[in-house]
Amino acid sequence: MDITGNAFVVGASGIGEACALTFARVGARGIVIADLNIEAAKAVAAECKILSGVAGFKAEAITIDVTSEESIAVAITRAVQSFGRIDYCVNSAGVGVQVAQEIAEADINEFNNMLQVNVTGTFLLLRAMSAIMKSQEAVLIDPSSPARGKTRGSMVVLGSASSFVATPKMIQYTAAKHAVLGLAKNAALDNVAYGVRVNSVCPSWVDTPMVRKAIEDVAGLDETIKAAVPLGRIALAEEVADAVVFLCSPRSRLRQIFRHITGHNDQGASVFLKSDQGDHHRIMGEQQAVANILYSTQETPVELNGDVDIDKASSREPPLHYHNGSIVRMIDFGPDVESPLHRAVSIDYGIVVEGVFELILDSGEKRIMRQGDVSVQRATAHKWKNITGNGTMPGRMMWILLDCKDVYVNGKKMEGFLGDLAKEYVDQGVSK
Repeated sequence: MDITGNAFVVGASGIGEACALTFARVGARGIVIADLNIEAAKAVAAECKILSGVAGFKAEAITIDVTSEESIAVAITRAVQSFGRIDYCVNSAGVGVQVAQEIAEADINEFNNMLQVNVTGTFLLLRAMSAIMKSQEAVLIDPSSPARGKTRGSMVVLGSASSFVATPKMIQYTAAKHAVLGLAKNAALDNVAYGVRVNSVCPSWVDTPMVRKAIEDVAGLDETIKAAVPLGRIALAEEVADAVVFLCSPRSRLRQIFRHITGHNDQGASVFLKSDQGDHHRIMGEQQAVANILYSTQETPVELNGDVDIDKASSREPPLHYHNGSIVRMIDFGPDVESPLHRAVSIDYGIVVEGVFELILDSGEKRIMRQGDVSVQRATAHKWKNITGNGTMPGRMMWILLDCKDVYVNGKKMEGFLGDLAKEYVDQGVSK
C-alpha cells in the first residue's frame, strides 16, 4: 500500500488495534498506539514489533484522553519528539450505547458523554493534528512519480453507518456519528490547501469489543444485525483496517496531473517546451473544488508563430470561455459537491477523468457518468454533482469549451447565466 511513514493510532482495541497491526504489517516506519488504557496500548505495540519487517522499526505506547486538550497535546508532542513527524493519524476512540431507549426516556448523562468522547474528542484530535501536519515539511508522495505531488500527512476518523442513517433507540450514537462525519468533511476542506488529506471510514456492524458488549446489553440487537447484513455476518476489524490504511496511502488520492506543451526547435524538429501543472489554479466555492486551467486560446485560427499563444495563455486567467477561443479546464470536486445550475453559451465537451458524476439538466433529466464518459453540452442549463463513492470521495472532470453562435429556441435567444459561479469569474474578462 506504499505505507512508509509514521502512524499515530488512537485506540488499542477493536478497529484501532487492527489498524496499528496493519500499519506494522504493510511497512510503516514507526507507530504510536495511544489509548486511555496504557497496558492495552503496550500490548499492541509489542505485537506491532513482532509483525514489522522494517529495519529500525519503532512502536510506542502513549496514554491519551481524547476529551482533554492537554492530554492530546502531550501525546502528540511525544510522538513528534520520538519520530520527527507524523504521516498518518487514525482516530478510532469512541464509546458505544450503554442503555438503548427511545428519545422520550433517553438519558441526558449518557448523551453528553457520547458527545464528549465521540464528537469533542474527534474535534480536539483533528484540531491538534491539523496544526502539526500543516507545519511539517511537504514530502513527495511517491519519489518514483513526482507527478503525484507532495503531502504533509493524512488523517482518517472512524465514523459509522450511523453517520448516514438512524437506528431506533440509539439517538445518542446517531447524533454523535453524524457529527463525526461533518467534522471530517470540514477538516478535509480546511486542510486540502496544505497537502493534508482527511477522510472518514463509516462501517456498519464490526466484530469489536464495543459491539460485542452492545449485543450483550441491547435485547434483540444480535438478530437485528444478522437481518441487516446481506453477507450474513458482521465485518472483521482487520477488514475495516484495510480500508483505513488504504486511505492513508497515496493510492487513495487524486494524482497530480502534468501538462506537456510541444513546439519546434530551430531545425524544425518537434520538442517539448513545457512540462508543468498549468499556469492558473484557484479554489472554488467554500473550498469545495479546485480549478486548473490547462490551456486557453483567444482566437480562431490560433497564432502559434513566436509562441504567441503560449504567452497569451500564461499571462491571463481566462473567463468562463472566450469568444472565438477555447479553454481546457480541469476541476477537482470535493466529496458530494454539487455545482450551481448554470448555462454557458458555448459547446462544451466534458470528460470524467476520475470518479462518478451526475449530470443534471434544468428539465430534471439526469445521467450518471463514469470514468471516460463524455458529455456534449450544447448551450444547455445544467449542474454537476460528484457522487464518487456515494458522495464520500473526490472526483475529477475536464472540460474543453469552444465558442458557438447565438442559440435560439422558438425564436427566443438562450442567455447564459452562472448563478453562484459568477463570483468565480469576476475581473477575468467578458465571455459571451
